[in-house]
Amino acid sequence: MRKILITGGFGKIAKHFVQNYNKKYEITVADILTNKEIFTKNVRIEKADLMDYSICSKLCEGIDTVIHLAGIVDPISESDKILETNIKITQNIFKSAVKLKCKRLIFASSAQTIESYPKDIQVNKNMLVRPKNIYGVSKCFGEALASYYAHNNEISAICLRIGAYEFPKDFIEMNARDLSAFLHPDDLNQLLIGCIETEDIKYEVLNAISDNRYKRLDITESIERVGYRPKADAFELFKLKKE
Repeated sequence: MRKILITGGFGKIAKHFVQNYNKKYEITVADILTNKEIFTKNVRIEKADLMDYSICSKLCEGIDTVIHLAGIVDPISESDKILETNIKITQNIFKSAVKLKCKRLIFASSAQTIESYPKDIQVNKNMLVRPKNIYGVSKCFGEALASYYAHNNEISAICLRIGAYEFPKDFIEMNARDLSAFLHPDDLNQLLIGCIETEDIKYEVLNAISDNRYKRLDITESIERVGYRPKADAFELFKLKKE
């Protein structure tokens, strides 16, 4: 049974994954805030400040795969704290994973890394990063850092450019961009399984959105490299008529 560490373990992405796969993997969730009532007893819970490198090192002991979801998610603010926090905790976790000989890093990057491209252009992973905000810049750093460690150490890394992750029941209103970048939670869970289980990957940047009729991001390589099989289509799910 693989041992998985998930940072940002009480965020909505982590909770949905852990609640569905806590019997498939031996999971440790780490977060600065915790609530033991959320998970079953077989999930290890660690309250952790990832700004402290020594804490990150302890978390990575005996871990096979690190799923790094922690960080400040804020595409609007230009606060220096976003860079300071996201860069520091990402460096701490990645460096610890390498030092403790973890086998794989899975990094929650973002579609915000490319959001300065015009809305009518579909972006693939081979296009240069073009962030539109400081949050996107922090994710570009994470992708570069993952590449550095993967190509210079005995660890593999996968960066997922996550789109508009939403539970359909929480849907209120989405603009055209959000619909084209929509990511159903069940689709991301299936993609994460592929990223955990697929062998022979050194470094990849993969786009993470659902099978939307119009796609902001090209998911071809996600399908080919890790067997991604998204089922949701935002335009169908939210009953938008074809033009």
